[in-house]
Amino acid sequence: MSWARGGYARNPFASGVGPESGSLPGEQELPPPIPGGTAKWTYAPNPMPAYASRAWAGSVFPLPYPGGGISILPVPQDGVMRVTAWWPNASVVQLIRQHPDGTLWPVRGGNPLGVSEPTRYNHATNPSVEVGLHGYVPDAGNPVLARVTGPAAPRGGAYLTATIAEAGAAGVTVPTSVPYGPEVTIGLDLRISHRPASVTIQVTWTTAGGVALPPASADLTADQVNASIGQFARHVVTLTPPAGAVTPTMKVLADGLPAGAVLGLDGITVETQRTAGAFFDGAVYGGTWVGSAGLSESTVAPLLVLDDAECPLDVPIRYRLVNPAPTGGTMTSQSATLLSLGRTWLTHPSRPGKPVTVHVGSVPSRTREAARGIFYPVGATHPIIVSSAQRRAATGDLTIGALSFRERDHLLDLFADLQPVYLRTPAEFGYGAGMWLALGDLTEDAGNRRAYQQTRILTAPFHEVEAPSELAV
Repeated sequence: MSWARGGYARNPFASGVGPESGSLPGEQELPPPIPGGTAKWTYAPNPMPAYASRAWAGSVFPLPYPGGGISILPVPQDGVMRVTAWWPNASVVQLIRQHPDGTLWPVRGGNPLGVSEPTRYNHATNPSVEVGLHGYVPDAGNPVLARVTGPAAPRGGAYLTATIAEAGAAGVTVPTSVPYGPEVTIGLDLRISHRPASVTIQVTWTTAGGVALPPASADLTADQVNASIGQFARHVVTLTPPAGAVTPTMKVLADGLPAGAVLGLDGITVETQRTAGAFFDGAVYGGTWVGSAGLSESTVAPLLVLDDAECPLDVPIRYRLVNPAPTGGTMTSQSATLLSLGRTWLTHPSRPGKPVTVHVGSVPSRTREAARGIFYPVGATHPIIVSSAQRRAATGDLTIGALSFRERDHLLDLFADLQPVYLRTPAEFGYGAGMWLALGDLTEDAGNRRAYQQTRILTAPFHEVEAPSELAV
């Protein structure tokens, strides 16, 4: 997407070493290229035992930023706060909501939150020539290499061209560092001005002693070559390294071209696992540069997206992404406010991402009972009061208007299993974060409306209760 390749995504702070950090050592604020959502988060590592966090000289060193982050986006039309989080190589994380008073609340569906997809690792060290032609070397045909900028670039704003002066082959050596693995998946965007006789993607390794090993290569099919004539098309191949492979040399070779032919390259990915070969680098959403932005290997973690339908309305909220691993830590988002727009929302705990708007007939009255006994000793003027330690949770009556039979049936379905429901009202109601209500007998009343008029009034007594456990839902 274009927003993932904007200029600010290529600045040094996109790699986690930028100038915007005003935090303590080890903490950083990193603005990602995210449209609409919060743009920064703060990283803090998990505390480590003193002996594990000291060098031999005795000085304490902070853990480096591991990549990952969290962004939140209010979606008022759906009544949810959309939380997007990622953490490279994490197997499980937790999402926690921080209210304005500083209290922490587990996010339903995100505590814990398993990460089912692996983190991808791109070993191409200059994947899309956004910074320059660093590491690219002319090979067969000694083509002239150039960096072309403009909207024609399939990835970002630039791509590489290799132009040959005489008829024959056009070859380019691609900068990469591929450690040994059972297989290597290579993806690239390729454009050729004229149809070649063949296109080969080749990697040659050497042993640890510098002895050259037989190359591993793959030839594109005729259909694949045709797709790249005069336009960029993405191609993905899988190679098997020989045993003992250490240092790689990757080449893209097109043979049988006329004089003046041009080979275009962009969007290189080199991975040591079988993948679909889709492009990524450290500038995409969820990506992290291992070193210098644009000129290093990169990782991309799977995006975890959760809609929180228990987020309080009309007040600023933060979220925390917690990785409980010893090398993990906490990412804390900027604050954002989910506006009520004057609406009241009802959420069922088994459908935490799909709240419904309800029409509350009136602000419900709440009675906070006092469990107490009143005793008058014989001849005494004043009574003796025996009471519990505190008042009981509020009780009252909830009235909801259904404007159609369909809306009524949907509400009846929500209330059918007798689970508590979560009612969030606009801030001006003064009910705070919201109320978990256990509803009693439900009364449906048509009032003075005629039979064909579909408006119905649903009324039920309620008790305020604690939020139900996810294990009980």
